[in-house]
Amino acid sequence: MPNLCAKTAFESEDQVIKPNIAKQLFFAIMGTFIAAVGVRLIVVSGLGADAISTLVLGILQHVSLKFGTVSMLFNGIILIIIFFYDRKMIGIGSLINSFGLGFCLNILDWAGILHTIPNGTGYLSIIAGSIVFGCGTGIYLLADAGSAAYESLMILLKRGLKSSVKVARIILDAAIFLTGFLLGGHIGWGTLIVLLLMGPSLEMTLNQLPKLKFFRVQEVK
Repeated sequence: MPNLCAKTAFESEDQVIKPNIAKQLFFAIMGTFIAAVGVRLIVVSGLGADAISTLVLGILQHVSLKFGTVSMLFNGIILIIIFFYDRKMIGIGSLINSFGLGFCLNILDWAGILHTIPNGTGYLSIIAGSIVFGCGTGIYLLADAGSAAYESLMILLKRGLKSSVKVARIILDAAIFLTGFLLGGHIGWGTLIVLLLMGPSLEMTLNQLPKLKFFRVQEVK
């Protein structure tokens, strides 16, 4: 009679941890859509926006395109730069997030969702939007399917300056905010709210959701 225990032990040694592709795609798409809802809530508050939205709003002062379309063009240009610099950073998730975010924003626009908010709810909108944006970004990152365009740009800056991630992010955000402001984008108290709430909600999502089996993309094959 064969030693079943020994066989089981042998098989466990051969087990390989691989990502669940279906889950990666699902989380990349879901996270991108949730992030788009968060961005929309931030923008309609009229109190300020995140760095990229500030830049997009500035560009919209000079072109007659939709918010989501400008967002897709911006991310597309960054991905082309990343592709020629270090294509290993790009995965299917990079494309989903970079183009999907703008696509989802256009869908919300076409559907007439979150075009306006009731008077006096601006701060509530930007607080909720910052948290939703952070959670959506966290879910996308949990997919581990490739770096988003903006995050990839930050990594390039970090390498170029030989600095920490924190320093590179601050410099990048400051440059994007300044460019957006000079183009006509609005910077207000809401901008500070986004900066204060987006990071913690992102961190909480990345720390807490993996504790649930459903949110783990790595599985034993």
